[in-house]
Amino acid sequence: MNIAILGAGWLGSVLAKKYIENNHNVIISTTSREKQSIFEKNGLKSMLIEVNEDKIIGDYNFFNDIELLIITIPPMLRKNRNIKYEEMMERVIEKIVKFKIKKVIYTSSTSVYGFQKENITEKSKTNPMSDAAKKILMCEKKLLENPSFESCIVRLGGLIGQDRHPIYSLSNKQNLPNPKSPINLIHQIDAVGITLCLSENWNGNEIFNAVTKYHPSRKDYYVSISKIAKLAPPKFEKKGKIRGEISSSKLLELTNYQFKVENLLILN
Repeated sequence: MNIAILGAGWLGSVLAKKYIENNHNVIISTTSREKQSIFEKNGLKSMLIEVNEDKIIGDYNFFNDIELLIITIPPMLRKNRNIKYEEMMERVIEKIVKFKIKKVIYTSSTSVYGFQKENITEKSKTNPMSDAAKKILMCEKKLLENPSFESCIVRLGGLIGQDRHPIYSLSNKQNLPNPKSPINLIHQIDAVGITLCLSENWNGNEIFNAVTKYHPSRKDYYVSISKIAKLAPPKFEKKGKIRGEISSSKLLELTNYQFKVENLLILN
C-alpha cells in the first residue's frame, strides 16, 4: 500500500517506521530540512510540506498515487492560539479530493467528549470544552461529511510513551482537580499498532475510540507513577467530578486488536 503521513512528529514518525516494517511504501511530511535529513538517515522518505490557512506550500508530489493519507497534525494552540486549524484542514481536504485519495485516517482526541459522567462510547454525545477540542471536532466533521473519500477517525486517549508522560509536568503541582476521576490514556506503542491495524481492517466512514482498558483514579495513578519517576507527587483536591471511562470495545470487537501495553505504570 502507498501511504502518506501528514505530520510526522512524535507519533507519525514512529508510525512510518512500523508501516515500513510491514512492507508498505511510506512517505512523510516535514516542514524542516534539518528533520528531513534526519528522517532520510533513518531510512524514511520525506518531502517538505507546510500546511497554512490559505494554501499548502511544498512538493505536491507528496499526494501523488497515495492510497491512504494519515493526518496527525495537532491544533498547535500552545504555539499559536489564533491559528485557523479548520481552514488548514480545508486545504488538506482540497488536496485529498484533487489527487483522488480514497482513504483517510485522522488521529483525533477523546477530548471531543468533554467531561461526561457516564461511560463513553463512540455513540456518546460530543461536548468539547477546550478550544483545541472544538477545532478537532470541527475537522472530524469536515472529513466525515466529504463524499469523495472514506474517513476513519481515531479518537486517541492521552498519549504517553518514550520521553512523554504527564507526571513530568504534574509533579509537585497543588490542588489538582477531580482526584477520583479515572485516567483515559494510551501508550504510543498501541496508538501506532491500532492505526496500523485499522488501515488494514476498515471500510466506510468510521469513528473509533483508542484508550487502554486501565482506569485507576487520577490520584492513585499519579501518586504511583511519581514514585516510579522518583518525583514529588502532585497534590489533589479532596473532592471533584468523576468522568466516565472511555471504552474501546468497538475497536476490539471489529478488529480483534490486542493491546500491547495494558499496565500504564511505566514511563517509556
